[in-house]
Amino acid sequence: MAAPSTMQLLALLATACALQPTLRTTPQRAGRRTEVSMLGGFQMPTLDSLFKKDAKTITSREPGWLKEAREVSGYADRVAEIEALADTMAAKSDEELRSLTTTLRQRRQAGESLDDLLPEAFAACREASTRSLGLRHYDVQLVGGMALHEGKLAEMATGEGKTLVATCPLYLRSLDEKGAHVITVNDYLARRDAETLQPLFDALGLTVGVVQSESTSDQRRAAYACDVTYVTNNELGFDYLRDHLAYETEELTLTTRPLNFAIVDEADSILVDEARTPLIISGEGDDDAPQKYDAATLAASYLEKGRDYEVDYKGRRVTLTDNGFATAADLLGVADDPLGLFGTDTKWAAYLFPALNAKELYFRERDYLVDQGEVKIVDEFTGRVMEGRRWNGGLHQAVEAKERVDVKPEQVTVASITYQSLFLLYPTLSGMTGTAFSEAKELSDTYKLDVLRVPTAKPLLRADAGDLVFKSKLDKFRYVLRDIREKNSRGQPVLCGTTSIEDATLISELLSNDGVPHRVLNANPKLARKESEIVSQAGRLGAVTIATNMAGRGTDILLGGNAALTARLRLREALAPAVDEMLEPLVRVERSLYPVDDLGAIEQQLQAAAQEAAPGLRQAIFADQDNATEVKASAALDKIDEFCAVAVAPPSERTEGQPGVDACRQAYNAVKSKFSEVVDVERQQVREQGGLAVLGTERHESVRIDNQLRGRSGRQGDAGASVYAISLEDKMFNVFGSDKMGQLSFAFEIAGDDGEPLQSDMLTKSLSTIQEKVESYYREMRTNLVRYDRIVDAQRRIFYERRQEVLTGDRQFLSKLLGQYAADTARDTLANATRLLPKDASDDEKNQAYEFGAEMLQRMYPACAVEIDTACRLALEDLPPTQAPDIFTVEDSLVSGTQKGFDLQVALVDQKGEGEDDLPAILMRFYILREFDQAWQQHLRDLEFLRENVGFQSYSQKDPFQEWTIQSNELFTKLSAKVYRNSAISWLSLDASGIVARPAAPVAPASPVVSDDDDVSNPVAAAQARGAASLNANDQTGEVAGNRGERRAKKKGGKKSRRR
Repeated sequence: MAAPSTMQLLALLATACALQPTLRTTPQRAGRRTEVSMLGGFQMPTLDSLFKKDAKTITSREPGWLKEAREVSGYADRVAEIEALADTMAAKSDEELRSLTTTLRQRRQAGESLDDLLPEAFAACREASTRSLGLRHYDVQLVGGMALHEGKLAEMATGEGKTLVATCPLYLRSLDEKGAHVITVNDYLARRDAETLQPLFDALGLTVGVVQSESTSDQRRAAYACDVTYVTNNELGFDYLRDHLAYETEELTLTTRPLNFAIVDEADSILVDEARTPLIISGEGDDDAPQKYDAATLAASYLEKGRDYEVDYKGRRVTLTDNGFATAADLLGVADDPLGLFGTDTKWAAYLFPALNAKELYFRERDYLVDQGEVKIVDEFTGRVMEGRRWNGGLHQAVEAKERVDVKPEQVTVASITYQSLFLLYPTLSGMTGTAFSEAKELSDTYKLDVLRVPTAKPLLRADAGDLVFKSKLDKFRYVLRDIREKNSRGQPVLCGTTSIEDATLISELLSNDGVPHRVLNANPKLARKESEIVSQAGRLGAVTIATNMAGRGTDILLGGNAALTARLRLREALAPAVDEMLEPLVRVERSLYPVDDLGAIEQQLQAAAQEAAPGLRQAIFADQDNATEVKASAALDKIDEFCAVAVAPPSERTEGQPGVDACRQAYNAVKSKFSEVVDVERQQVREQGGLAVLGTERHESVRIDNQLRGRSGRQGDAGASVYAISLEDKMFNVFGSDKMGQLSFAFEIAGDDGEPLQSDMLTKSLSTIQEKVESYYREMRTNLVRYDRIVDAQRRIFYERRQEVLTGDRQFLSKLLGQYAADTARDTLANATRLLPKDASDDEKNQAYEFGAEMLQRMYPACAVEIDTACRLALEDLPPTQAPDIFTVEDSLVSGTQKGFDLQVALVDQKGEGEDDLPAILMRFYILREFDQAWQQHLRDLEFLRENVGFQSYSQKDPFQEWTIQSNELFTKLSAKVYRNSAISWLSLDASGIVARPAAPVAPASPVVSDDDDVSNPVAAAQARGAASLNANDQTGEVAGNRGERRAKKKGGKKSRRR
């Protein structure tokens, strides 16, 4: 046989290479390492995977199809194991199913791995869901659950039931009794999911908690102590930061136990989109800033673009020209200052540049809203208002000045953390979303998350058309209006997506003028609780819905409408006024949202059921309130929602006999049945019209957001269609696509300017190239943030670990720690006093240096002055007056005197304590924590300054990142030394004789008790109730400034914000 030619070998090699990109390894069970061979970073395919199919090509969902799907074939055997246990679980009573949790936990404690317990745990959860919710997990949902347990990111299409998917791994992980967190994007979804799944977790014997933005510290602590906790990404981050600002263990919420397992919902939005900016808790800074921002805004209004400044829309910054610098300096009255806008006293540049950015780059109804005199940021990815967040760098104040609302003082950073650092604190992190595969590499590099694409339970039938490109926005909106009108006339529901509130408002006005009924979803905070109602009906016959962005809305769009959700809303609408008439306006639903307006006799049944349930609901609402006559409306509605979740679930042994539950369940089922008569007919009519039509009016900067909008259509095998209508005047073309504008404009010149769109592969490719450029730009931004933050994160972990040790330490630990601080400072003081001595220094010079060092130490440590003097005299007794002692002898004397004085200080303070309170430990802990916090805040400011200026190192041929690493570590070393020194000085400067002992039966006022004979300029006032004292942070002598209540009130003045 002849040897193959070179061309034949090349052809074979090309064939092999062509196959490689589509081959994947089969998933492995958690805890088992995948054995692969790596060639230049490429993972060689297994032989078995050569014969598997892509899930998208498998049009049948017959039993056993998972084994044929390449992406998930490795999970097929585990799914079969779970299915084999179905009959066993179904045979168990409710109590037996509940007690199975105890049995599994005992087996886990005995040493069985979670992987071994997985089939039984998943089967039990599946059975509990079937009984309590009427929902049975699909096979692909079990696959998604296993992926989450393994610490992967499960990409599942919209409508595939990700909320239910999370229950199986949550139950399995709860067997460790270490807590599991579900992290969502907003309060509404957190509470909705917790309430919806409460019956399932109750059936399994698990406790469920939910953290909301208005939750108190006690409520947060209780929620985090549950088996499963639902919380938003913002609240989780702020709770972590607040815990590391606490002064007592009773103030801790999240960190009462180590973080264990987390599932991030809408993972790409949280882990990628929102990860560009850190979470920050800030305090107020310069009080004069508001007036300066007003003046800078006025000056910016006189400057003209092109003449005085240039705008970089891509980099989102404004640069002054030479003429602009001169004009601005003249307007602000610093023309005579050689430094102009950068003068050390005025620093007008820090106010003028944010004012220019606010003028040219940030616009009302697009980037922010003004609600009741407050500027609120609009999330560009979800279209929601981001409550409590503020832009940094003075931008938020500049926008406030621009909008002529009250300008709040500047803020200084108290504590901060990036999402990357926060989520890497979890030993096992997982996530789920509808769109993540395009960011798989970044998710793997940053979070160590592998993305698994889970197939849909039913084949996807949605038709995604190519982009329609118009030359102008006018042409585009004409087409949008025409297309919506045509689809609405024949009954096809339309979801129209926009990227800004401004465009949504424009389209709404056009449709109103044309007489087309429609509903709008935008960032209005008043519509937060109404979103589910609007979205649930977006699939009804002839419905038209306009949305600024559909990411994170959290409610599926069902063709023909959602009978179950609307029936639940109707039950809620009946229950609220039955509890209290004042709640009626808060739950009122627009009548046209209901499939049937007149319920006839069912209405009487509904009202009777509500009256039967009302007494029990009132008791539940007011039971936990200190004031039994007043309660927040939101708290009352939360209890009503919890009741509704139980009432709409199938009956169970646990809910049997609860007052009003059975009556409300029967009324709910009757309403649901009535609504379903209309919904079922409309569903078939909508399917005949092609299902839900998604019409995007502008491409987003991220293709993932575009795909999320498309994903609202074609849910679980439904018919659907999607198309994007865009124009060359859209923001993305102007900012990022300038190099493509020429060829696109040329295409229109050839086709003619008749207002009709162009649609071709070349245009689609050009658009994809622009989006890739945008995503690459932001990916580089996030990568750079992570790169620099790794240094800060390492420092933060060390610092917070030391702080927590102090917070939880007893007197023995604190005495040893602070005593070591004092001894180290004594050694450093002597070293500083002698560092300039020459090697041949005379005895007289040495004695002078030693005396200077001892005198300095006595001044720093007044409480040790006598002991230090005594120790030094004893060390010098046997030496002639003119002979200098050995430096080690002097050091031992200073350290010995310091330690004796320290022990005496502890004893003196201890005499002032009463009862069970350990006053020395309380005061030592406070002094150390105070110095920790002050030093860390200054360290953050130093790092921010270093980060802003380290880029200039490149001009001197130095690597900015390397310089950042070196200098930031030097700053951290100095920070540690400062904490040690100042903590010891504060404690040993305390005049223990000035502390007034607390009476045995305290009837003293809340303010500090100070004797008339005491000198208040010296330490100290009284340790107040429960032995706590709050010390003036600006007083290095250690004067007590107030009690713990006053300190907490002062601490709560700090604000949380997302710096943008």
